[in-house]
Amino acid sequence: MYSLAAATLVGVASAASLNSVCTTDYVTSVLPTASDDIPSGITIDTSSVSASIYRNYSLTDSIFWEDLTINFCEVSFAYSHQNGDDRVVVQYWMPSPDLFQNRFLATGGSAYEINNGSGGGDIAGGVAFGAATGYTDGGFPYWGGTDFDDVVILGNGTANWPAIYNWGYQAIAEMTQIGKAFTNNFFNVGNNVTKLYTYYIGCSEGGREGMSQAQRAPELYDGIVAGAPAMRYGQQQVNHIAPPIQIQTIGYYPPSCVFDTVINATINACDGMDGKIDGVVARSDLCFQNFNVSSMLGKSYYCEAGSTTSLGLGYGKRSKRQTTSATPAQNGTINAKDIEVIQDLLTGLKDSNGDLVYFPFQPTAGFGDTTVYDSTTDSWTITSPNSNGEWITKFLNWQNVTDLDMWGVTNDDLKAWMIEGMTKYMDSLQTTLPDLTPFHSKGGRLLHYHGEADSSVPPTGSIHYHESVREIMYPDLSFAEGNEKLNDWYRFYLVPGAAHCATNDEQPNAGFPRDNFAHMIKWVEEDVVPVRINATVTSGEHKGEVQELCTWPSRPYWTDNNTMVCEQNATSIQAMLWKLSAYLTPVY
Repeated sequence: MYSLAAATLVGVASAASLNSVCTTDYVTSVLPTASDDIPSGITIDTSSVSASIYRNYSLTDSIFWEDLTINFCEVSFAYSHQNGDDRVVVQYWMPSPDLFQNRFLATGGSAYEINNGSGGGDIAGGVAFGAATGYTDGGFPYWGGTDFDDVVILGNGTANWPAIYNWGYQAIAEMTQIGKAFTNNFFNVGNNVTKLYTYYIGCSEGGREGMSQAQRAPELYDGIVAGAPAMRYGQQQVNHIAPPIQIQTIGYYPPSCVFDTVINATINACDGMDGKIDGVVARSDLCFQNFNVSSMLGKSYYCEAGSTTSLGLGYGKRSKRQTTSATPAQNGTINAKDIEVIQDLLTGLKDSNGDLVYFPFQPTAGFGDTTVYDSTTDSWTITSPNSNGEWITKFLNWQNVTDLDMWGVTNDDLKAWMIEGMTKYMDSLQTTLPDLTPFHSKGGRLLHYHGEADSSVPPTGSIHYHESVREIMYPDLSFAEGNEKLNDWYRFYLVPGAAHCATNDEQPNAGFPRDNFAHMIKWVEEDVVPVRINATVTSGEHKGEVQELCTWPSRPYWTDNNTMVCEQNATSIQAMLWKLSAYLTPVY
């Protein structure tokens, strides 16, 4: 377990205090100007500056960070672009001068939020490690909303392209570039040291934003931590409604209890395949190969009356966007049509030719949104929460409506929508450029992780991107040799049992990586390679236990003496490599 950063003075004189630097006058005096390294054409509004001191600010029970208490100066100001009708607000949390560690950390958002503020903990976590830490509002409030889906269209049929590009990558890159210059001035870094280490951290949409920076602003960063990135935007957003459409295409609607029963049975059957029985499936690859869901045929199921909740989009605002419906008590026997539906979901969305359109979830993750109970007809059916359907109505059709009628929609329609979104947003939201040579050449390090039981963004999509980078950058090397080269600067980790940027109630003994920033700091600043990273159990009887995660393509296995080894098995690796055969255009 890594502790908070030690108090080491690097920048301003030790006599400087938080009180002396956290004033509007001081902040205004050190704002970046045209002579600093900020994007040309940007004008900072000096009248917008605010500065406030916060002491003993605490973050507890965070998924991503250990508990912490910090003091900092909260600074915000606005800027605009030359000849642009916009106003973008950035906010920076500046550590006390005596705790500044010569670091800057950029943070992102989740779902359709471009920042999590203090809610996600990343901005506080950065300060705890002595980093000036920032986020941006992307200019969205100026256009009349707080979230991207509020402002993506100016009016029916008219896209808000400045907002789209801000969301895609530009706003975070500008926040980072401005923030680096501001940090240099605020702490007088230039007169004392030669290097301001610059990092990014985020998960889900925040993970996509991290990938966007590695791909489109590589010169800005020394290290990027990207979790479960929703980066294949054209496909990913449509894929949220794939499970119900797959069910509709088959024409049979299993009760929700069938899905719950199969998931529980799968976890129980696959738990020990990693050599250790602990309620955590650490080898979903072996599970996919060795557990035949057909073995559930004829098994009985029972669920008490309750409710079914759709997953919505992302982890940040799920509570706002989810849909809940009451369900009756359910009992019955799993039949052949139930098995047919589940097998189809376990092997991903396919078009009418049987070609794979998008990746499935891992066997123990769940199936995404499936069926809901309709009390009017006393039957099971499908539904689409607004946060998923609006991708089609708003982002593809540019109509300011959110409801999507899914009746009659086919798998081929989903494929067409995926291709349309990929094409329309290839240079903005489709964050899958595989040639990371500029990032690698300037010495950048990328730490990429993904929950193995993610039921929102399939983890095999992350593996597919990692493979795309390997194949593009090291085309003449074998799989093993290419991964060895890639691991010098880009490491990927599957997190057994973890859900989407979250712990998993179904597998509570699974750890979640809380030390990623500490690992990245050691990798960048001390060249300590994170061969394994930590994952902390945050609840239950094993709370506080620190587990370890293997670097892909190694997978964990526990030997007879309860020792974890990171092993490679070609057959297991192949079980997690999917070819999207439905496309003529390469999908990275």
